[in-house]
Amino acid sequence: MAHEMVTVCLPPDAHHDLHSAIEAALAPFDMNGDHEPYQGEWDLWWLGRPGEEFAVLPGHEDDPRLVRAPLDAYGNPRHWAPGQCDGGPRGLLDLDGTGSRLATEYLLTLEGEWVYDTAMPRPDISYPDFFGKYVRALASDVMVVRLRIHC
Repeated sequence: MAHEMVTVCLPPDAHHDLHSAIEAALAPFDMNGDHEPYQGEWDLWWLGRPGEEFAVLPGHEDDPRLVRAPLDAYGNPRHWAPGQCDGGPRGLLDLDGTGSRLATEYLLTLEGEWVYDTAMPRPDISYPDFFGKYVRALASDVMVVRLRIHC
């Protein structure tokens, strides 16, 4: 079993009940589920991981739609720098400031597709390039959240 990062894309209103929105988006890929077709990818998830945060665009650090998990996967308090978050509306995230941390191991698209390095939907583009283009092309109000999964 491993701990991996997944970036989940959610509808703009997901911030109203983020936990439920994440659960619904991840449900088809739950290893504990009995859904068909079986696409088990994870069995536990946590919001964010220290060192894998998104940068926030200057001037938006206090936006209430930004996601900042108060605890890490071990129940320890997380300490937040003002310009960091676990996610939020794509238009508030400084994707260029995030640098090499933009691409994660997995991407769950807004369309519900689980994409990763060895299962690319397009063979003509690398996973990091696909990831960057996909996330940057999302509407500015689409929620983009980074999770740590156990798989």
